[in-house]
Amino acid sequence: MTNADTAYHPEVTKHYPVLASAILAGASPQLRNAATAGGNLNQRTRCYYFYDAAAPCNKRRPGSGCGAIGGVNRHHAILGASEQCIATHPSDMCVALAVLDARVHLSGLKNDRVVAIGDYHRLPGDEPWRDTVLASGELVTGIELPDNSFTDRHTYLKLRDRLSYAFALVSVAVVMRMNGGVIEEARVALGGVAHKPWRKPDAEALLRGQPSDKKFTEFADAILAGATGQGENNFKIPLARRAIVRACHQAANGTPQSQTDKRIA
Repeated sequence: MTNADTAYHPEVTKHYPVLASAILAGASPQLRNAATAGGNLNQRTRCYYFYDAAAPCNKRRPGSGCGAIGGVNRHHAILGASEQCIATHPSDMCVALAVLDARVHLSGLKNDRVVAIGDYHRLPGDEPWRDTVLASGELVTGIELPDNSFTDRHTYLKLRDRLSYAFALVSVAVVMRMNGGVIEEARVALGGVAHKPWRKPDAEALLRGQPSDKKFTEFADAILAGATGQGENNFKIPLARRAIVRACHQAANGTPQSQTDKRIA
């Protein structure tokens, strides 16, 4: 299924609007008409050094080094990186899948299996060339969205160098369930900051049972704990903190970020 068909599918827009919004925040209409859900899930990093065959890149040529460390790293990771790789995962769709607790169905030569979206993408560690847990001989056959609709309180906020056709410096997907102005459940995932969509369920517990305008800053500090810049991308840490707080307010107020009028709500 193409990204465009997914984003505009009536079941997606009705039950999983944060997913539709995230997909529409990415790429361009022409690319969304061609790109598929499986391709989006498995796309590789958009690191300059990974692209340049003459540059050192442990992901492309293990043991050659990471040119981004000490190099041009404005778009690189502030969380979950290693001495081997500081690239970021480029997908918008996957950030929304993370807060929806999606499951990836895989079919292999010997058996089929289902992997939680949070376990599908890997942090670089000592094997930065392994982006996912997809094994040799396996194919993605489906992406399952659990029946956990967050239809009223959600947002996908994407901050980038230009308003279209650009990868995220920082993005934030938020879904909430509220009762009488109190947060019953909140899920938050970040894009553009790590080798995979970044989510910390233990930090989300800070928001549970809180009034809609409390704890957002404390929560932002908790989800960003351990964030480290590499020089040119140091600005991402305060930018991410403000983006998380803004996105939480958008979701709590029921005013999701528009992907057509991109002024921040």
